[in-house]
Amino acid sequence: MTYEWDRPAERGVRLSVPVAGRTRTGFATGTVSGTPPAASFRILKAKEILDDSPPLGWELFETALRLGRHFLCGPGEALKVVSPDHILAGEPTGDLPRPAPPGESSSESQCFLPSFGDRKEEYLRSILSSKAGVLVLFPEREGASSFWKGLPPEVKREGVLWTSSSGVAARKRWERVRTGEARIVVGSPAAAFAPLPSMDLVIVEDEGNPAYNSERFPYFNSRSVAGSRARLWGAGLIYGGSVPSARSFLKGASWPGSNGPGKYVFVSLRDARRITVPGVNEPLTVSDTALSRTKETVQEKGTVIWVLDRKGYSSTVICGECGRLLTCERCGLPIRWDDGRQVFACTCCGKENPVSDLCPSCGGRSLQGSRPGLEGARMVAESVLGEDLPLFTWHADVRQTVSSRKKMIEGLAGGGVVVGSRKSLEICDFLSVPLICWLDADSAAGAPFFDSRVRAFRMIWESAWRGPGHNGRTVVVQSRRPRTGWQKGLVAGWDYFWKNELEERRVLDLPPWRYLVEITNLGVSKERIKGLLIEKGIEPLDPGSSMDIIWVKCSDLEGLRKTLAPLFIISGSSRVFPRISLRSD
Repeated sequence: MTYEWDRPAERGVRLSVPVAGRTRTGFATGTVSGTPPAASFRILKAKEILDDSPPLGWELFETALRLGRHFLCGPGEALKVVSPDHILAGEPTGDLPRPAPPGESSSESQCFLPSFGDRKEEYLRSILSSKAGVLVLFPEREGASSFWKGLPPEVKREGVLWTSSSGVAARKRWERVRTGEARIVVGSPAAAFAPLPSMDLVIVEDEGNPAYNSERFPYFNSRSVAGSRARLWGAGLIYGGSVPSARSFLKGASWPGSNGPGKYVFVSLRDARRITVPGVNEPLTVSDTALSRTKETVQEKGTVIWVLDRKGYSSTVICGECGRLLTCERCGLPIRWDDGRQVFACTCCGKENPVSDLCPSCGGRSLQGSRPGLEGARMVAESVLGEDLPLFTWHADVRQTVSSRKKMIEGLAGGGVVVGSRKSLEICDFLSVPLICWLDADSAAGAPFFDSRVRAFRMIWESAWRGPGHNGRTVVVQSRRPRTGWQKGLVAGWDYFWKNELEERRVLDLPPWRYLVEITNLGVSKERIKGLLIEKGIEPLDPGSSMDIIWVKCSDLEGLRKTLAPLFIISGSSRVFPRISLRSD
């Protein structure tokens, strides 16, 4: 929007301006001096310039504008995420130091070692040698907190731990960083927009982790945010992890050659025991290898993790009369049966409905679970291993507080079993875990996402190396086709895995060779959007007229942005705007 004022406004400062009869806080993107040209709209007068200098600093403001363009959400949505509430509300910030100018050029390096302990030493050396601002990102708050606790006291005195962006403490933390009182920021993806007034080092740990993708609109990738900020500052940029992303692999990530021979034991599910779970159509398959090794480990007072990446009592629900799979009415993907909370929950968007025995397709009353989930696996563990054995459940829906985690760790001191999703691997950071059993290694790889094999490979690879007790760990991999396909890379190394995965993606025109764009929140505009895309020679991928979603493969984001721009004009703000999610890796 365009306003007039009697003096120039520096790019990035806030202004108080009239909008539709109300007063709003905006950001100046630039000024044009002289007489305003004739326009088809009325140019109003700004009410006040609120700042002497940009409160976000030049770099963070430029980052927001770049993100709005790259992720196809616009600068306004980007600034809402980048700016804390008091900045958006127009509150005075007091005297803030002017951020330092950018360095001459950014440098990028890689640190892909299997053990986090080895990577931690590399990161610490880089932090200790830095003189200006440092940003260290982890995909999860637990990893950031653990790294922070292990830092030397002299480093902590100059820094902050940043794992959330709301509340009174968050504002104080923001002000400490923006004023330069704290120059080192260690945090989860929430720290990606820490307002450092200078920066000479950015570290992104586990840089290929999908947790860096925002689950809420606008759909930023914090890894990309950190990389963009490092390049704007001319700072050193380190991408690290146990497995590189596709982009890092293509940039020459080198395989250290330590693949841990003997760590993995592959077992065919065809030879496993088929244990019935009441109310579920398919049995849970558990091999004699997993059962015998679990009993041996527990008898030796060791901790065992059974991983089944399917939450709920059953991962999917089918009708016994018409045979149809129950799907979410919002996004069309399968729903799972959560017996503990008595709900049917979507595995993708999270929409929930009360458990019912009535089929929405045929009206039959013979709904049943199709594949056992974690609740079913726990029931099997109790029946096979004995109820006297310490047994815990750990997944994203189980709220873990510091006290509950401490209680669980104390309960496992004499040996026990944890049944959980991939999140249960966090326990490796607190306890020595000599045995991890993947009950269905094919489950994650078969998910309806283009990167499902990568996610499966990363999870199992990480389980072999995570935590201080990884040297003596065995990982049992139960699969319908053990040691084939992507599983070969577990033994041969991630370089072998990525070479095969990227060649197949090249044939299918999938990231990183092309962008994959998901457009949702379409409302009644779905056919119009498809028409705009087809008119510009862009083929929309429509999964069905009843689904509120379109996918697009493209190489030219700017062309796509211009094609969709007519849907986002301000006169249409009373309608629902589409939401766009970008995947490049």
